[in-house]
Amino acid sequence: MSTEGAKKKRGALLLGFPRSGTTLLSRLLDAHPDVSAPPETYLMSSAARFLHEQKNVEGPSIGVLSGLNFLGFEADDVMEPLRQLVFGFHEQIAKDASLWIEKTATDVFHLETLEDLLAGHVKFVVMARNPLDVIASNLGLSNVMGAQLDDIFNMTKAVNSPHEGLAVAWADRARALRAFCERHTDAVCRVRYEDLTAHPTDTLATVFDFLGVETGVDTVIETAFEEPPRFGLGDFNFATTTGILPARKNAWRGKIPPAALSRVIPIVSEEMAELGYDVPKVPPIPTREDAVRQLKMAAALKHNSRGGPKE
Repeated sequence: MSTEGAKKKRGALLLGFPRSGTTLLSRLLDAHPDVSAPPETYLMSSAARFLHEQKNVEGPSIGVLSGLNFLGFEADDVMEPLRQLVFGFHEQIAKDASLWIEKTATDVFHLETLEDLLAGHVKFVVMARNPLDVIASNLGLSNVMGAQLDDIFNMTKAVNSPHEGLAVAWADRARALRAFCERHTDAVCRVRYEDLTAHPTDTLATVFDFLGVETGVDTVIETAFEEPPRFGLGDFNFATTTGILPARKNAWRGKIPPAALSRVIPIVSEEMAELGYDVPKVPPIPTREDAVRQLKMAAALKHNSRGGPKE
């Protein structure tokens, strides 16, 4: 397809840690006739990888910007054609819609590079969810997929606990997103998954207003679930969703073991509180002796429930 002569479209990036509800929001946004929010394209993540530089070296950072700078190309000589490339794909996908929205879960792991590429050129919708639910949901996703997403694996592979590793990754990205929002206040709209599911009309109206889109929100919500969403990469289970379900409070309980929870909560507590979530108390860790005693008692109960030894 050619975009020559086409009217320039506006763009936005939907950011959030994987399993934060970005798929739900993008489906709702895509239901508006003037908005295109397709399945995950990986355009921005791939652009960020193209621009990635190794900076922990003496002398110039190692990457395409430095390499081309030696040959006379300034940074924007590289950035602008790259923006035209990724924006051009979205403009073609959008067809008659005047606003395109990119939602790829891994974009949040390339935030710092994408900031240089996109700030001042698009708007940003930043989504958050209770980190304990995010951790539990990511563990469930990795079990279904048979592997973690590469970007999560790269951030967690040095931590010998899947719960703790995800907590470290979430806290790192939450701090980065908070700093990003503070640097670009006028270009950012923040949304919590729990607010979207509890008050979809008001929350979605705020997002559309920020994006400069006029709409009857209730009609958009109804339209969003009349037909399956566009099929592509992302949350495949979401294709069968028929409406907005309120977030279950403390859904993470029973999914994160107490010992893991005692390590996870201190890691996420600061950013969790910054986002307005109640931080649960850290479960007490039993002493070695108590842990041995509890295990013996559990084994004895299990043994007795089976009727004891057979004669």
